[in-house]
Amino acid sequence: MTRVQLRRAPAPDAIHRVLSGVFPGKRNDSKNESIWRIDNLGDSKALIVVSSDIPNLNHLVDSVGIKNSGAVSTNESGTQDKTIDYNPFLKQVMDGQNWNFRLCANPVEHRRQNPADKRGKIFALRTISEQIKWIESQGEKNGFAVSGCTIIGDSWIAFDKVRIRSVTFDGLLTVTNAEAFRHALTHGIGRGKAYGCGLLTVAKVQE
Repeated sequence: MTRVQLRRAPAPDAIHRVLSGVFPGKRNDSKNESIWRIDNLGDSKALIVVSSDIPNLNHLVDSVGIKNSGAVSTNESGTQDKTIDYNPFLKQVMDGQNWNFRLCANPVEHRRQNPADKRGKIFALRTISEQIKWIESQGEKNGFAVSGCTIIGDSWIAFDKVRIRSVTFDGLLTVTNAEAFRHALTHGIGRGKAYGCGLLTVAKVQE
């Protein structure tokens, strides 16, 4: 997992181009697929990337036009920006654990327009109740049960022919299937992963 602190957030398509360059030829390899998200940190932003390979952070920062943000590699220390090995944490994931979580996702559903449609057309879910129901259903598929959830962000990502609804969920979950949950943490949930959707992260529940 890589975390880079930025003064401003680049456009999603710019980050997509950068990551395609950092991991050339690997976008269709599920073992090397990168997922990412931008988090707000008050006056600054944080770019979080989960990938099987370590990205060159200085190149990443330079490519999106953010200078002197302090990006470092794993052999450096003393700054807030770093890459860590995700595997030790993943090995500790067990059924029954409770975690605070954050997920920026693209909640959608397939709606059949006529009986001939096999899957139907994709529609973005717009209401809070639909979006909460979506994440609960994703939990069933990805090894967790949502105990409580709040939507803290809801916006559109739009450029060229791309139009994606990006919704950020904060809440509490319980691990129900550790293997499926680990897969969700490393491979993401839902659609729009190339443009900043799908990355699930967790933090300890404060006693």
